[in-house]
Amino acid sequence: MTATKKAQGSRQLNAEEEARYQEFAAWAETADIGPDARITKAAEPEAGRSLLEAALGSPEEVRRAVGKPSLSAKGTSPSRSLRLPADMDAQLVEQAKKEHRKPSAIIRDALVEYLTKAS
Repeated sequence: MTATKKAQGSRQLNAEEEARYQEFAAWAETADIGPDARITKAAEPEAGRSLLEAALGSPEEVRRAVGKPSLSAKGTSPSRSLRLPADMDAQLVEQAKKEHRKPSAIIRDALVEYLTKAS
């Protein structure tokens, strides 16, 4: 297959898109990032967007490349981070494999059930 398939389903890239992806891949592989560089999560949700827009060419391309659709009606879905005991995480991962689902989907469903019962 000559054209790269991307996360946009099975749609193949045209020659212009393929060239742009190849150029971006070359940039990513040769970027001058020192061995002591620390890459951290930014405080602002939009930090780094200008870098992505410069690399990908437009805000629309950034939205397409970032991928994950919002779980909310519009805008960015709120995100929560939590820590789990190792045994609970192992159970979650195992259950997700059995159900062919992502662990985050199981966590969301469990939270919906809990909040429904609690109210």
